[in-house]
Amino acid sequence: MPEERARRTFEVAGGDFGGKLMVTRRTGRSVRAALEEALTDLPKGGTLYVDTRGVELMDYSFADEALGILASRVASGEYGERHLVLVEEDRDLLENVEASLMQRSLAMIRVDEVGAEPAIVGKVPDHLVDTLNAIYDAGSITNTALAAKLGLNNTACNNRATRLAKLGLIHRRTETAAPGGRQYAYERIA
Repeated sequence: MPEERARRTFEVAGGDFGGKLMVTRRTGRSVRAALEEALTDLPKGGTLYVDTRGVELMDYSFADEALGILASRVASGEYGERHLVLVEEDRDLLENVEASLMQRSLAMIRVDEVGAEPAIVGKVPDHLVDTLNAIYDAGSITNTALAAKLGLNNTACNNRATRLAKLGLIHRRTETAAPGGRQYAYERIA
């Protein structure tokens, strides 16, 4: 059963960031600083939904500075077990975000709206996409059950899921297993 984790939504359009045009690295740095503060304020295991709906233009410089660098820092573990989800439905607007993430060999979970079916923006190898889809289909699944579902041994399955967790695409937690052992369980973040 998935744990209930904290969620917060950060709306990029409007506010202190100059309206609906998200351009330049300078603006990207300002938005990233605000996103970092919001992410840091979340408890361990929390998810920050970065809502870019309403943004009319986002150039590569902004996308890379605000989202590419932040996704890189999340993947490096700088924010502990906190996660990012991009909320955007306009595929044209996502082009620069995707270009930044692909340049950095990263990906993010994306939804059209909070609660909608998740997708990936960026690039993840096909075998990891299969693993990610199996985790998201289950909602929460142990390594043993996931390995059986994918036809893998436990070590290969854990290696795949560990990579997804390091990218920030899933939440990984440790469970107690009988008798007296422990195992990993993986959960969707959106």
